[in-house]
Amino acid sequence: MKFIRKSPADTDNLESPQKFEAFFLDYYPRIKGFINGLLQNAEEAEDISQDIFALLWQNRGNLKLIDNLDAYLFRIARNAVFRHIERSLLFQNYQSWQTSDDHPEHCETEAELDAKELELIIAIAVERMPAQRKKIYRMSREQGLSNEKIAHELNISKRTVENHLTQALADIRKILLLVIMATIV
Repeated sequence: MKFIRKSPADTDNLESPQKFEAFFLDYYPRIKGFINGLLQNAEEAEDISQDIFALLWQNRGNLKLIDNLDAYLFRIARNAVFRHIERSLLFQNYQSWQTSDDHPEHCETEAELDAKELELIIAIAVERMPAQRKKIYRMSREQGLSNEKIAHELNISKRTVENHLTQALADIRKILLLVIMATIV
């Protein structure tokens, strides 16, 4: 049986195991393929896809409230990939921090630890940026290239470079603000 959704009311039936199974068989390969395209790792894509559908099964009663199921599923998948990348980066940075000479056992000051945490938060923010924005930000901040040089190398206008950098800094500020608010609460 193939899941065919003709109207928002069609998701009402997803509470039955048979309808949900048809829904799963229809959408699972698409979601898994989408995630694999982002991560380039079939095993992780399968794990994340299974987690998504397990969560959908647990909350299947709420699916009838969704107007655009396709968009909803792919947004869930995209956000799950972002969370996965964020956790992976945190774990990798934590592991490298644990094995480095900068470990607190080496009498690192609180200010130095705060600076490293800030660098990690910024790295996560940059990693979550769209590819072009991330590339322009890194060329500017990590390679120290001028806006003109970046524009010339990427064959785009200087104004486009400036717009990308403005948006990149806004993205970083948003994440920093969220972190600050989370530490206050």
